Amino acid sequence: MLAAVYQPGNQKLVFDKHYPIRELADHEVLLKVAAAGVCHTDVALLSGFTLDIRKYILGHEACGTPVKLGSKVDSNVIQKGKFYSVLALDSCTRGLDNQPVIFNSTGLGRDGAYAEYLITTEDTLVPVPDNVPHEVAAIASDAGITAYKGVHHAAEVKPGDKVLIFGIGGLGHLAVQYAKHFGATVYACDFKPAARELALRLGATEAFDLIELTDKTNAGFTVDTTIDFVATNQTFNLAIAALKGNANHFPNSNRCVLIGASSENLVFNTFTTVGSGIQIITSEYGQRSDLVAVLDLFAKGIIKAVVHSEPLENVNKVIDELRSFEITGRKVVIPHQAA
Repeated sequence: MLAAVYQPGNQKLVFDKHYPIRELADHEVLLKVAAAGVCHTDVALLSGFTLDIRKYILGHEACGTPVKLGSKVDSNVIQKGKFYSVLALDSCTRGLDNQPVIFNSTGLGRDGAYAEYLITTEDTLVPVPDNVPHEVAAIASDAGITAYKGVHHAAEVKPGDKVLIFGIGGLGHLAVQYAKHFGATVYACDFKPAARELALRLGATEAFDLIELTDKTNAGFTVDTTIDFVATNQTFNLAIAALKGNANHFPNSNRCVLIGASSENLVFNTFTTVGSGIQIITSEYGQRSDLVAVLDLFAKGIIKAVVHSEPLENVNKVIDELRSFEITGRKVVIPHQAA
């Protein structure tokens, strides 16, 4: 099969037209890939975020249809020809003392979805409602679930909250809509004009660039919650400034939620955070129930994904566009498969 392969030390994926499909273990499923989302994590991996010496197919955000079942897979539960989204993450080994993280998940340490076929386990497959397009079902499995967990579980957004979201990209544009869905007044910050315009179209009350937000916070602008998909010192300091101004009573529940990852060390004054009651929270991937909820929101049209498709052969081009922050929304790659 055709596959785009991560090779350690190479900053581009290498195409293999004859990548072998191994035999299935008892509880595994061979999935014909319908679409695979391209994520900033892929950029980080190709830029040396991990010192992984394994060679494998990249692509952890996927959906598709089973074409072959392992001997112990229940065919009444996992059905050939039915459409499933694939839970992206299951395990990783965290680095200590500044050592890199070593992943052991689909497309992150193990063969993933930048290929015509994907082998996964039956417990990762979540049925997709009939009216959810392939491209949307793919991004639901990572962008959708990660943004949902950050808004709903980590930030605990509720009616009446004022929420400021940094980074209106593949995850952030969904977070704007989730926060609106849970009753918040939403503000957005992004350096790209197109991203700010998208935030406004999706329901944000105001959208700022970094300088505009600095001026707003200096003039007294405050929020209850910040959700940061960028996580640089600049966005972190702006978040703390917007939260600190609103910390005028005890106890308070102002939350600074960090979902993005950067190479910068974030610095804060403990008197400011402890004295104001600001909670600094990190949020990662969600659970199966979160993916079910996300797919339902997509199916009902409550959340609308901005997603664009490219052929699998263009995956390196898409990764370069991510590196250059040229993409608004999310992009997926589609394998050209025989029927």
